This record gives sequence, C-alpha cells and structure tokens, in this order.
Amino acid sequence: MQSLLEHDSVDEHLKDLFIFRTNINSRHNYAIVEGSLLQRRGVRVCTIDLEDCDKVLRVECENIPKSMIVEEVEKLGFLCEELAD
Repeated sequence: MQSLLEHDSVDEHLKDLFIFRTNINSRHNYAIVEGSLLQRRGVRVCTIDLEDCDKVLRVECENIPKSMIVEEVEKLGFLCEELAD
C-alpha cells in the first residue's frame, strides 16, 4: 500500500495540465497539432478528444506558459481557448 507521502511525491512530477476548447476535427489535424506541440521542450503528453463537442485538447507539460500552447495551435490555423473549470 502506498503511503500518503509517496503519493504526494508522484503528483509533483505533473507540473501543469492545461485544457482547451479547439476546432480540431480530424485525426489528420490532431496529428499535426500533436506533432508540433510534442516538439516543444517540456510538453509531455498531448491528447485531443475528437468525440467531444468542444474538441478538447489536453496538454501535460512543465515550464511552458499557457499562452505558448495557444499561440502554437493558432499558428497552425486552429481555434484554441482555455476551458473554464
């Protein structure tokens, strides 16, 4: 059984989780955005839920400002807006 202290140290590795609404509507476009974001140092995981009406982009990263992600996705021609809690 994992102690509470060990659990807390595992959570520290996930620095930032950003969630955005996009208009990315195909696997091809997803691959373009994913490839571009994963080239950025500090981006660990990038997923897009193509089935969701908001085409949710989820980015796990370290030491990257949210604005950089928005700019990168918009540079590729897609909408990218942070989803409210």
